[in-house]
Amino acid sequence: MNLLTANMSALTTDYGSEYFISMMVLAVISGMLFLVSLIRCWIDFRNSLQEVKPLSYIDGYSTSMVCTYFYGYLKKIIPDEGTGTGGLYDKILYYKERQRLTDKDFPLHKIFIIICASGFIPPTLEKIDNKRIEARKHLDELVLNDAGINGRHYTTAVYKIKYRNLKDHITVAMEGTPPLLTLSDASGGDPVLKKYKKLIIEQFYKKLSKKLAENVEFANSYEVIFYNDDPDKPPTLADEIILRHIDKGLVTNEALEYPFSTDSVNETSKLV
Repeated sequence: MNLLTANMSALTTDYGSEYFISMMVLAVISGMLFLVSLIRCWIDFRNSLQEVKPLSYIDGYSTSMVCTYFYGYLKKIIPDEGTGTGGLYDKILYYKERQRLTDKDFPLHKIFIIICASGFIPPTLEKIDNKRIEARKHLDELVLNDAGINGRHYTTAVYKIKYRNLKDHITVAMEGTPPLLTLSDASGGDPVLKKYKKLIIEQFYKKLSKKLAENVEFANSYEVIFYNDDPDKPPTLADEIILRHIDKGLVTNEALEYPFSTDSVNETSKLV
């Protein structure tokens, strides 16, 4: 009896030790798995922060550019703000009357806003295609006392767009976007800005288009064109303008120099 009791006691002791060791090993493994999961969560969180930061940067920068351009310029020159000089529509009417232009010569009473994919804007849009784009006398200036400046001048450019082997032409109000030129200049000395420049320009195009569409007083008074100004490809800005007139039945398809092959049309469709 005493021998049996001693054997049972030894067996219990051995089993208890093995159970204890097994539990300890399980606890260690569980702890390690928990630690690994924490590390993975931290890595995922850190990566998400790294993704959010550039997105916030791009969104914030492009939004500020749109607000500056919209409220600082477009809202002053497009709608009639009661200055006595009329809005863009009236200025184009006055221009056509003084320059003896017909509705066929100057069909659309709107401004073409050119957003170059590179962000660069030449001093005059003639430099994009000097064979088919010709600068004309600008619309009447809007003169305001603004931001402490007496007699600040706001000018809208006018261009002649030639087509059909340069035999015919239309006239349009058209200009580039100064905020993009500022962006290009600033990115030259800022590596972060340079890295995200392309995405900022794309967001600027989307946000500006949306901002204009949301304001009913701008209806039928603008066209925003995202132009692929690749220097290794033929200039197609003139065709971009002509294409908008074709869509409205104002010009025939034969007017296109590069029929429906423009990269800007493709680039714009990707951004919509």
